[in-house]
Amino acid sequence: MPSRFIFSLRFSSKVMVKLAKLSLAMVLFMSLFRLNLFFLSAFAKVEQATLLEIVQSFVAGIRFDLLILGFLLLPIYFLLMIQAVSEKWPNWSFVLYKIYFAIIWFIICVMSFVDFFTYAHHGRRMRFAEYSSWTPDLTWEQMHALQTNQVIFFTISTVILFSLGYMMIRGMQFGQWKDEYSPQKGSYWEMALRIVVPLLLIVLAARGTVEPHHLALEHSQVSNISALNEMALNAVWCFDK
Repeated sequence: MPSRFIFSLRFSSKVMVKLAKLSLAMVLFMSLFRLNLFFLSAFAKVEQATLLEIVQSFVAGIRFDLLILGFLLLPIYFLLMIQAVSEKWPNWSFVLYKIYFAIIWFIICVMSFVDFFTYAHHGRRMRFAEYSSWTPDLTWEQMHALQTNQVIFFTISTVILFSLGYMMIRGMQFGQWKDEYSPQKGSYWEMALRIVVPLLLIVLAARGTVEPHHLALEHSQVSNISALNEMALNAVWCFDK
């Protein structure tokens, strides 16, 4: 194994940390989508819920959001490992990562926007059947059935959250892998940690739990109020349900 492999591996860890921070920022933004959903729509539907149930719904929501980002980071991890082993870090690969996350964030924002109006009317997230039969006219009709201030506020907040995510993606700088040079050679223990730990964390996020079974619909059941349980989910997770 070439001695400079450790420098390439260290750089892959650096890139992974940057992408992980970006993913956590997206989870925060997805929680803000849920917060907007709560105040603009869910609040009136869950008046009988206790504060503890509401908090549990938001905590469960974070788990479902992390699950989505865990799945999205998984292919990135393997690509980074391939680059680390091959010691190839062309500039176009960083552009590709940015495009990947930009597309993902755009899809999340669009699905969250469309899903909001279905939730506002029915108290539940859209499922695959609703997405299959969805048309722009349907959302337009649902928008007109709501109060104007609800539509305006959620639309503006969606644009703001998308813009914040896009600016973070565009502003990411990864540097050069040869900048990781150090007079100290890496040990096999360091190599193992840099390879295994990120994979374990990503798999844990993608599973959403340390239990034998991965995160499922029952983990959103924090209350007897259906609308509160639905709020814990997110539009992307519900897409194939």
